[in-house]
Amino acid sequence: MRKRLANSIITTVATLLFGTGYAYANSDPILVGLIAGTTGAYGSTGVATVQGAQLAIEKINASGGVLGRPLKLEWHNDDASATLAGQLFKKLVSNGAVAIAGSPDTGPVTAQLANRYKIPDIGVVDDGGLTVYTQGPDGAPNPWVFDFGLNTFAWGAKIAEYALKHCPSGLAVLHDPTTYGEGGYYGIKQVYDKAGKLIASNQTITENWSTGATTGLIPEINAIKATGATCVDVWLTPQDQAAFAQDLHSLGLKYTVFGNDETNADDTYSKLAGDQADGTISAALTSALHPSADLQAFAADYKKKFNEDPTPFAETSYDSIMMLAQAITNAKSTEPKALQAAFNSISHFGGITGDLGFSPQNHVTITAAELTLVKYDAATKTWVEVTD
Repeated sequence: MRKRLANSIITTVATLLFGTGYAYANSDPILVGLIAGTTGAYGSTGVATVQGAQLAIEKINASGGVLGRPLKLEWHNDDASATLAGQLFKKLVSNGAVAIAGSPDTGPVTAQLANRYKIPDIGVVDDGGLTVYTQGPDGAPNPWVFDFGLNTFAWGAKIAEYALKHCPSGLAVLHDPTTYGEGGYYGIKQVYDKAGKLIASNQTITENWSTGATTGLIPEINAIKATGATCVDVWLTPQDQAAFAQDLHSLGLKYTVFGNDETNADDTYSKLAGDQADGTISAALTSALHPSADLQAFAADYKKKFNEDPTPFAETSYDSIMMLAQAITNAKSTEPKALQAAFNSISHFGGITGDLGFSPQNHVTITAAELTLVKYDAATKTWVEVTD
């Protein structure tokens, strides 16, 4: 009698926690950690990362979980603080997380800790680049980071390829000095070096990521003007990119302005810059411009649940959790070393962002080949494909 009563209680609790659609073989959930800055300059990126992961967890659990167990997401806001990110990472490890997703803002910290604690760091990890490949794209990747983010190397390379053909007076680059900004610059410089060309100007400026407050950019614009270049990649927050565009207008200057992976991820930049955003060039995932049926279904589900359209960060975060479920299934284990081996051997995974996979040498899912250049049209308030 007591045994039947205990079983009844367990079943009831499982139903309350995980819904009535599926009875799990083991009610003990598999913990997945996530760290993302949901406030500050890149707050919208963090929110999208969390929401994409939540949608993936729900879909996986609705289909019976993994190895007969549900997944449970525990996420925290690192507020773009490296110190806080480190504390949160250690907390998630001590809580028993089998993998940790992120962080978009503090990826260098989570990547280093993943290597120290020997646990997979997946998802949007500072948009790949130098966070994953600390010695550059030709070096070895961090063995414990599997990045699904938008890859600064790829964005920089795509923009540089266009600038080489369309910027005869040279290209200036203005970026933040973190691995995010340096990764974008590295991608640009690699293309220019290969072509035997010099970048007209390389300037760094420290931004306020915690609040998103913009900074004065007139001195940087004057320095760029002095080089004679009329093309500039503004690898800054959307807020500072908008300030740059407005300052250009106030000075009566007309430059071809390039952005980064955040520029057109949502409407932050275009709304703040207004008509001054017209003609800005960035890149987008080709899969988003020509969505598959699976991506369209995801977008509809996302809109229904969160009452907003998904961004690429939501899409890539979703793919990372879905692949984690596949890795656990393939490994038949949640042990970190087994998951590392499983990730390294996954290829042709059908993600909503494309055909994804990793190997011991490749730890990013996005390359320049997966990108299409886009230009902002202020008249229609849309980003359109670049055809020239």
